[in-house]
Amino acid sequence: MASSEPLSRHEQLDQSSYPTTETYSIPLEPSYMYCGITYLPPPRNKLAIIYNHNTKNILELHRIEDDTLKVMHSIELTDLTSAIDDFVWCSQRDELLVVSIGQLFTYNLDEEQFTNNLIIDKDKNKCRIACNSTSIACVDPRTLKLYDIQTLKCLRQKRLDHVCEDIEYDDQYFVSTHTGKLEYLDRTLFSIRRFAIGGTALTRFNSKLWLIADSFDDRLLWQSLDKLLLTVCHIHQPKSIVVIPSTSRIIIQCNDPNRLLIYDPISCK
Repeated sequence: MASSEPLSRHEQLDQSSYPTTETYSIPLEPSYMYCGITYLPPPRNKLAIIYNHNTKNILELHRIEDDTLKVMHSIELTDLTSAIDDFVWCSQRDELLVVSIGQLFTYNLDEEQFTNNLIIDKDKNKCRIACNSTSIACVDPRTLKLYDIQTLKCLRQKRLDHVCEDIEYDDQYFVSTHTGKLEYLDRTLFSIRRFAIGGTALTRFNSKLWLIADSFDDRLLWQSLDKLLLTVCHIHQPKSIVVIPSTSRIIIQCNDPNRLLIYDPISCK
């Protein structure tokens, strides 16, 4: 019973539960090139950050304690020296999914090694990645491809009519962000709704709402299928956004300057 309480409370939260400015921000090393963040759920319960420095890709597992980042573990990804475009944690595989120079890599944290690699774009375009309970989505600027989460077999693909910035989905909807446009697709990849707003990073907040960080309009969007709910300022060049379900904490990784923005519900302050 106790484990269901945070999820129930999380479902009740919306934009009115949050302040219009961040709770606090955490500066990141200014000389590093940060590739994004992803949340590793319990039992790990850590924030994974990958950055590139001196041609080395470094994976760090963090906890946020006393408003600072505490490094719990650091790993040099020696088998991957090319620039990392995006990565996400896949609970179904219990692995990290990483995309780089048109390839998809799977990485086992316990063994600290890559387990698979697959060419997803022979032209080596930058790709974004997401997953749900059954599949993995990889999107280059113009094409969305779906892969089976276990076999990595290509299931289907869809040509996009705009350059895609990011992709996120659950078991019902795909959401893709473009320059000046947010698009919802159904499970068959058929477009069902478009909004005239942009975004460069997005995530599912709960079953009702999505969060879209928009670098062009310097705002955080709370979006449902029905309407735009609120804008929150102080966002600059967002790369990744995650939600910690147990605390409903929102973490946005921004570049220039490199930092994490932390948003907590007002009742938790």
